[in-house]
Amino acid sequence: MSSGVRVVVCGDDEGWVAEAAAELEDAADCEVGTAVGEVPAQAGDADCLVTDGASVERVRRAAPETPVICLVDDAAAVDAALADGATDVVRRGDGSERVLAHRIRTVVDGEGDARGRNAGAGRTASMREAGEVVEALDAGVAVLDDGGRFDDANDALAALTGRDRSELLGEHVALVAGEDAGERVDRALDRLESTGDGATVELELRPERGEPTPFEVDLAALDGAGAVAAFRDVSRRKRRRDLISQLQETSRALMQAPSRESIAEIAADAAESLLGFEFNIVRLYDADYRVLRPVARTDAVDQRMSERPVYDLDEGQPGKVFASGEPAVVQDLRALSDGFDREPARSAMYFPIGVHGTLTVSTATVDAIDEVDRRVAELLATNAAAACNRAKREREVRQARERIATILERINGLVEDTVEVLVEATTREEVEAGVPEQLASADPYVFAWLGRPDVRAETIAAREWSGAADLDVSDVEVPMDGDDPGARALAAGESRVLDGDDLAGAAGWLADAAEAGVASVMAVPLSYTDTNYGVLYVCADRPDAFDERERVVLDALGQAVANAINAIESGRILSANKVIELEFTVDDSDLLFCRLTGRTDAAIESAGTVTQEEGSLRLYLTAEGDDAGAVLDALRADDAVTEARCVAEHDGEALFDATVTESLVATLVDHGAVPKAIESENGVTRYGVELPYEAEAREVFGLVQDNYVNTDLVGYHEHERPVRTQQEFRSALADRFTGRQETALRTAYLGGFFEWPREVDGDELAEGMDISRPTYHQHLRAAQRKVFEELFEGETTARR
Repeated sequence: MSSGVRVVVCGDDEGWVAEAAAELEDAADCEVGTAVGEVPAQAGDADCLVTDGASVERVRRAAPETPVICLVDDAAAVDAALADGATDVVRRGDGSERVLAHRIRTVVDGEGDARGRNAGAGRTASMREAGEVVEALDAGVAVLDDGGRFDDANDALAALTGRDRSELLGEHVALVAGEDAGERVDRALDRLESTGDGATVELELRPERGEPTPFEVDLAALDGAGAVAAFRDVSRRKRRRDLISQLQETSRALMQAPSRESIAEIAADAAESLLGFEFNIVRLYDADYRVLRPVARTDAVDQRMSERPVYDLDEGQPGKVFASGEPAVVQDLRALSDGFDREPARSAMYFPIGVHGTLTVSTATVDAIDEVDRRVAELLATNAAAACNRAKREREVRQARERIATILERINGLVEDTVEVLVEATTREEVEAGVPEQLASADPYVFAWLGRPDVRAETIAAREWSGAADLDVSDVEVPMDGDDPGARALAAGESRVLDGDDLAGAAGWLADAAEAGVASVMAVPLSYTDTNYGVLYVCADRPDAFDERERVVLDALGQAVANAINAIESGRILSANKVIELEFTVDDSDLLFCRLTGRTDAAIESAGTVTQEEGSLRLYLTAEGDDAGAVLDALRADDAVTEARCVAEHDGEALFDATVTESLVATLVDHGAVPKAIESENGVTRYGVELPYEAEAREVFGLVQDNYVNTDLVGYHEHERPVRTQQEFRSALADRFTGRQETALRTAYLGGFFEWPREVDGDELAEGMDISRPTYHQHLRAAQRKVFEELFEGETTARR
């Protein structure tokens, strides 16, 4: 309060007046006068009048415009004083002089002329009403003026700050919360005054003694000016937030730990840093001895506790928790009859760490565990279990990689040499001779041989062999329907292994192999799609030589051998100088073409085939002599057809596009034959195929004859091959086309798009491919460009 403020203390009791005036002079920087009995007229010129409860009405009559503050001794006199016209009321007690000085400053600072005095009176009345609410609350509540100073505060807030109420009044919030918090409160009060909306400020109350405590202060505006401030202790919420943050950091550390032991160390220390529990132990399960061994502990365990025991399952609290999978909480360990009276730990929690061990968290205080502690420790144990699972998987992966690296290092030369044979071989015979030779030269393999299937004889005959073992397989022919591992591998399409007693009790060439020192045999089928090229037998001189990893490598080699043979067989037709044209007919309902013309009145021809990426075959068929709808229905009803549609129809002829899962065409191609013409009518299908001159045409025909009844050879021709066959041209184009481009070009040509006038337009063809017209024409133009590039660039190359 600035000097020059004039206050008059009025009352009937001279002693009371003198005492009140003396207290006010000590507490406030002001000019204090007194008046006993009647109030002199000049008292109305004072800035504020102070009186007792009995004199309020008389003082108010004498000075109706001057603020009057009443000092009362008990709460019962407050309402009466206010009813008599007091501007504000202060209860006498410890520190009441400071409260009185603060209230005087409040009313004086708000006064000027008569209107200013009325405004000040209104504001203090509002604050007075708020103060009555403040007194009634147990939580920390205060009334702040518009400058952020305490106008009133309840006992609860005083206790929180560690100060008397009188010490707070008139002081800025910064006194108990620091300058930064005080500035935030000031800004919030400014916004409150301009908008009227409530505000919340985060701060820490800093008592004179003790640690700062986080609080949130909710501010609500008062009429006139100032605000009511409610202080909410958010230390528990902040603790939970801090715990979550620490748990996240701990989880990251656990997930990055390389071993179960390091995870245990992190978990034990984390329980102390998160919860403040000092005696923490992690035990890991030893599966070999079926016990729980302590592997990690906090420093307090080593310093203050005896040597921690190893527990059997169901022994002690850790053993019981691990066996049951259920956590346990003990608020007083000495209540247990387990010798805990000699240990400093008094309350403890026990949690299973999955199948890996247990976490014990304990402290020297009895009944120290609350629900938050339990949940945090349980989550820590759960995260540790997940980390142990991850570490276990990573260890297994590392060990597997090391074992695989050892295997690969041992057979690296074998793989490289075998692949080199496959790459350089130009004939099937070179592949069949080179692969056994390479395998037999790699430890622990002592012999290898390759058998080729004879479909008509239903045997597997030895073609090539190599190895140091004293074993002769030159005359071996294995029945395809026998128990030989090669026959079973070929039938199942999966490799088979024979060793131990099974090999010792075998007959035939396997008995000879056992006598020659062979201890285990692996048979690898050489299969490409549905075509079997033979069986590769690999013999080792030790039992159990073919574990899972070894089988993976040999299976991959077997697949590579089959692919190489298929590539050679399929490519022979492109490099042959002489070719054989073979024609035969089939009357068998197992064939799709035979079924279609047997069920309809149509004559059907193949207009081309495309092998798709997933292995299915796409057939283009032309049909005439029957309604296109009937043919389409027959296609869609056939079990071998997965998808069919009519691409175009004109002049009694229709073009169909069908996707099939199996076909004789694919089998012929896999055996090196090139289909030239396929025609079917009345349930009989005529095939025309082209084979390289040196191919075994009889074997191909025999394959068809053995699989389909009523198969007849109707044509066999040998002739010189032209410089560049139509198939070579098609093959070159096929390598350049995308699937969409080839489909667009084929449907356009076969559908009559290039006829004049056009028999089908681009909209119909685009609709048939389920794409837009611009996209269809984009694919068509790209395909046309590639055709002409191949035609003219190929012609130029030939001339050169």
